[in-house]
Amino acid sequence: MTKHPVLLYAAVACLLATSCTPVPMPEVREEVRQEPVDNVENMTVNIIVGGKSFKADIEDSETGRAFLAKLPLSLDMDELNGNEKYCYGVSLPRDEKYCSSIAAGDLMLFGSNCIVLFYGPAGGYSYTRIGTLQSTDGLAAALGSGSVKVRFEKG
Repeated sequence: MTKHPVLLYAAVACLLATSCTPVPMPEVREEVRQEPVDNVENMTVNIIVGGKSFKADIEDSETGRAFLAKLPLSLDMDELNGNEKYCYGVSLPRDEKYCSSIAAGDLMLFGSNCIVLFYGPAGGYSYTRIGTLQSTDGLAAALGSGSVKVRFEKG
């Protein structure tokens, strides 16, 4: 007889437990949740600059959804060409298309990590569209002529 009967009983219990027919585990599925696209508020953001707020409609795209997932964002945006503000450092999926014409109020991605907010017409480069402002009334004045802090929040 062994000196440690408790160990013997534990070993026998383990053998019995593993010899039983395994119970099938239910299949686990990872649920992929997307915000409904028919609810316009889910795809709308507020852009706040200089105490003024602008509404923008965000594209229902991989880039648009990734942008929304990063909100809220406060960006120090620099001036370029007298028609746009830009900020590097926000990486998003891209689907660039050549833009021969860009309008004031277009919110774009240049490359894979540069957010660009246009307040004047432009064109001639490839961008991924993030969204478009509903109105540009007062946008140029709010953005000013130099660097500016711009806040993006879910609408």
